[in-house]
Amino acid sequence: MWDKVLYLLEETETFDALKRPHKKYNEKKVYANKISVKRSEFYQAQAAGFKPEKCFEIRTIEFDEDKHTHARYNDVIYKILRSYEVDSEKTEITLTGLANNHEQ
Repeated sequence: MWDKVLYLLEETETFDALKRPHKKYNEKKVYANKISVKRSEFYQAQAAGFKPEKCFEIRTIEFDEDKHTHARYNDVIYKILRSYEVDSEKTEITLTGLANNHEQ
């Protein structure tokens, strides 16, 4: 398995000479299994104003929930809405689309 390529992104903010902030992402390539978004999770997220779009299973050792706030899949950047450690080896992450995908 582990047949999908996913990039976990760590967001950093830099400032130009005029002190304007710019977002930058440091990427970490990981292999993942694409899984379906669970129905209960979908409705809970909808009630909170989010739209879960994709769900992946990745290796727990490759994911740092404090650092990895976004993910890129098929050249689209998503926000990590939720992570759930299934067991000591696998973690599920649920992704939601960005309202403005030009934040890159």
